[in-house]
Order: sequence, then C-alpha cells, then structure tokens
Amino acid sequence: MTHSLYRLISARLQIALSLLFLLSACTINPEKQDAKPSINGDNFPTAAKPPACPVVQTKACPSVKPRSCPASPAAKIADKLVIGEIEKVLVDPPQQTFMARIDTGAAGTSIHASNIVAFERDGRDWVRFQIDHPSIETPIIIERPLARTVLIKQASAETPERRLVVKMTITLGSMTEQIDVSLSERATMTYPVLIGRNFLRNLAIVDVSQRLIAK
Repeated sequence: MTHSLYRLISARLQIALSLLFLLSACTINPEKQDAKPSINGDNFPTAAKPPACPVVQTKACPSVKPRSCPASPAAKIADKLVIGEIEKVLVDPPQQTFMARIDTGAAGTSIHASNIVAFERDGRDWVRFQIDHPSIETPIIIERPLARTVLIKQASAETPERRLVVKMTITLGSMTEQIDVSLSERATMTYPVLIGRNFLRNLAIVDVSQRLIAK
C-alpha cells in the first residue's frame, strides 16, 4: 500500500516537473504591433492621381482682310460734272428714264427709233416714231416737229446714212439741256440712247472707268 502510494506521488511529481520545464522553455510571443510606417512612406496608401484635364485645342481665327473701299470719284472737276461711261438719262418727251452710253467720239446724240414716219402738221414738217428697244417693256410712240436732217458716216457703211433730227430735252444728273437728237435704229445696241458731244460740250468730263456716278 505504501509502495503504491510512493509510485503515484513520484509519477505526479515527474509530470509536474515536465510541465514546469515545458513552460520555462516556451516564450510568450507579444501581440503583433501595428506596423509603423517606414521612412519611405511605403506603407502609406497611394494617393489617387487627379484626373487629367482635357487639352482644349484653340482654333485659330481666320485672318479677315479689311475690304478696301473704292475711291469715291470726284463729283466735279473745274466746275464740270464728272460722269461715267454708262449713265441714266431722263428724256422729254416722253418723260422717261433710259440707260445711255456716253460717247465722246460721237458728235451728236441719238435715240433708238423704229417705224419712222414723216408727215406735215399746220404747214410744218413733223415726224412720228416708236421707241421699242429690247430694254424697254412697253413701246412708246412720240410725235415731234422735224428740226433738220443730217448725214451720218458710219465706219461700217460705204454711204452716209440720212437721219431725221428732233429737239428733245435731256437730263443727266444735274445737267438739263434741250438738244438735237437724231433718230437711229439701235435695236442691236445694248443701250437705247447715245449721248454725244453736243450734250457734253463744256458741261461734263467722262471717266470711262466709272458707271452710274452722275449726281
């Protein structure tokens, strides 16, 4: 009985010593501390890059060249009216405006006429004619006393052309003159009226580089 008790105590003592030995051999691992940030900052969260701003392409404005204003022609030179190569004229009768070509090479002024008929009225010679140029919408019939007849030498014709002449009042810009106007077939011409030197003389200067400038 005593012997068995001794063995039991001895076994328990051995167990206790073994546990004590094991406990002394073990090391207590400290809890992991929070990782300290390194000097390099590797452990810091990487900051998000700001969004790149879109590149705004500026369009170059096209260069605008200023328009050069045409030189204003002189209204008068040496008290003479400056007119262009083409002008509007008021013809009386029939108190209507026509486009006219200004020709300093022509001695006289002429107007388109067709269906020309000479007749006598109150003992005087008269003439009836029609202005029906293609540039005119409605034909106009005019009767005027016959002033005289003239012979016109055309460069394209071998024999002179006999024309009847009547008195008509022409207004061009600020100029108004009653002059001799010959009746001529001008249907193939661009303008129904041709203003010659008998109207321009001592009154106007022609600038052939201009049109419709008479005032």
